[in-house]
Order: sequence, then structure tokens, then C-alpha cells
Amino acid sequence: MSGQQNNRVPSRLLTVTEAAQFLGCSETNVYALIECGDLPFVSIGRRKGYRLDRMDLEAFIDRRKQSKAVASPTKMPRPKLKHIRLD
Repeated sequence: MSGQQNNRVPSRLLTVTEAAQFLGCSETNVYALIECGDLPFVSIGRRKGYRLDRMDLEAFIDRRKQSKAVASPTKMPRPKLKHIRLD
């Protein structure tokens, strides 16, 4: 391997954390967008969780772009916090 350059191909699939950084939002928002069907995902095993395609994130951004003249505030879906149990 000496003398060879590391030709790593950047991953097209992002973790939820990476997708949140890409979108500039919280991981909770990304999970909520997945749950309501706004973001397609790839399921990787049971423990590895979701992966999101960078191209799908860019398409989501394009769909959400608005001009100031027609911009109306839209509410983000509230996530269902299944992992919190109140007794």
C-alpha cells in the first residue's frame, strides 16, 4: 500500500447526526421528518439505525425553498418521543 494515495470515496449515505448537521437542525427534527415521511431513509440493521441519502437531503431543501413574497410560516412536525415514558 505504500506509495498509493488513499482514494476514499465520500459516502452518499449520512447518519442522522450528519444529516442534522447538513440541514442545520437537531437530530430530533431529522427523526420527526423521517417519521412523517418527508425524508426517505435506508434502514441499516437493527442497531445501526437510519441512513439518509445526501441527494434526498438536497431535494428536501429544494422543496422547502420559498421566496419572501410567498413565504408563510410552516410548523415542523412534532416528534413522537417514544423513548420517554412518564409514569
